[in-house]
Amino acid sequence: MDTEQAREGKFLSSRILNDGCKCTTWRNANYCFAVTVAIVLLNIILYAVCGSDTGDFSMRYNWGNFSVNNLFQALVNSYTHSNWQHVLLNMLCFLFAGVYLERKKGSLPFLLFMALMSLFTAFAVCTNDISVAWRGFSGVNYGLYGYIGIEYIFTLLLRRKRDIINIVAGAVMLGLIYFAMCFNGGTSSIGFEWYPYDLLHNLGHASGFVAGLVLGIVEQGTEWLCRARRTGAEQ
Repeated sequence: MDTEQAREGKFLSSRILNDGCKCTTWRNANYCFAVTVAIVLLNIILYAVCGSDTGDFSMRYNWGNFSVNNLFQALVNSYTHSNWQHVLLNMLCFLFAGVYLERKKGSLPFLLFMALMSLFTAFAVCTNDISVAWRGFSGVNYGLYGYIGIEYIFTLLLRRKRDIINIVAGAVMLGLIYFAMCFNGGTSSIGFEWYPYDLLHNLGHASGFVAGLVLGIVEQGTEWLCRARRTGAEQ
């Protein structure tokens, strides 16, 4: 009896920590949301230690010609914030998205995913804004919002992903994302509208969102095509 209860408890904890639709191995296991926690702490510690000044990279505002140096500055800007409200609100938004995605992807794949997402959204924001006169993790957050939207569509469409926890968690996440997009404030004020004001009135956020949509379509679409070809070859 104790053995059965232990197995049930292990199964339940595994379903909570990891997506039940994936074959969990050490490579794609969720190690207690370690990457999400690390990114939250990194942003908070960076602001606590450096404030909004990260040296030369926080003082140059013109994008100019494309260069690795400018792309690195854009990446640094994503992890730099103006004040405590700015960093804490961004980290609160990221916490929900990070927990949702790290459970589905696993900690190691999520670490790589966040590196790519940070680069893609930083580049998208800079090229659309034609400057690096911005800072904050919200561009990355909006990239995650776009990606989660596409990922949820595939969750509903593909039977192998239609796990009840995934469906409910995804619906809750979309509700939280819409709420975040209705934000009408700044780095020192808080307000909300009934429509996605923040998405429609901030070019940097919209750029990050589109980058997330594109990344989601490419990744999810490629995975679907590969599985479809494999299934066809086996038949």
